[in-house]
Amino acid sequence: MDVLIFSGQSNMQGSTGEICNLPPRNGVYEYKYISDELVPLRSPVGEDIGENVLWASALGGGSMVPYFCNEYARIRGEVTAIHVAKGDSTIAQWQKGTERFEISIDKIVKGIKKAESVAEIGKIYFVWLQGESDALKCTPYEEYLKLLIKFKNDLKEKFFFDKFAIIKVGYFAAYADWCKGTFEEKKKSDENIMKAQCAAEEIDKDFTLLTDVTVKLSVTEKYLNKKEHGPHYNNAGMEIIGTEAAKRLAELVNESKGEKII
Repeated sequence: MDVLIFSGQSNMQGSTGEICNLPPRNGVYEYKYISDELVPLRSPVGEDIGENVLWASALGGGSMVPYFCNEYARIRGEVTAIHVAKGDSTIAQWQKGTERFEISIDKIVKGIKKAESVAEIGKIYFVWLQGESDALKCTPYEEYLKLLIKFKNDLKEKFFFDKFAIIKVGYFAAYADWCKGTFEEKKKSDENIMKAQCAAEEIDKDFTLLTDVTVKLSVTEKYLNKKEHGPHYNNAGMEIIGTEAAKRLAELVNESKGEKII
């Protein structure tokens, strides 16, 4: 069994504006922290924990996680998902010393232990989709990159994982009408975060970039939740993101073993 940890802000939390009726797949589980149990993975994913610390999928709607896990399991076999996400969160708000970091670590460590109690663990991956709030805040490229690497290093001090796998953030600030600045200024802010995420993979072998499909989807109306402010993906968008990212991650695993994707 592999363990996939899903973390980030609203597009990882799930804010599709739609109910997701994707049926559970055999061998795909989610760890529930409050009840300390593994359950068949189905929407909505995640849990509301603490006072605005971690959130489940918004309004009981869909998220990327079931699509990702179903595709990953098709290729790799059994998987347990651990969801630690919170909308409207900057990279600084995920750092060591924050309540969010400490509760996330507790949930992750207990989730891995629960998975180990039912099966031998193969790979563990930390999957990250975040950065929209930093684009809104105009977090500089250098600061985001520094905090991303620090966050990864602090996580590795608490538990082992094979890779910190990034789903590249899409455009957000550029299309946020409440965000001050010209379109070009806001677009540059988005792209600073994108560049920092790409740079992380180039300078630190712990990182891998799974997909940049979000860049295109974030400007394609049919894949967006029309009820949300700023680009949030609907279920159709989440299916594309999750399926593509999962296939790439499974390819990385199989490539390391000299195997091919079917």
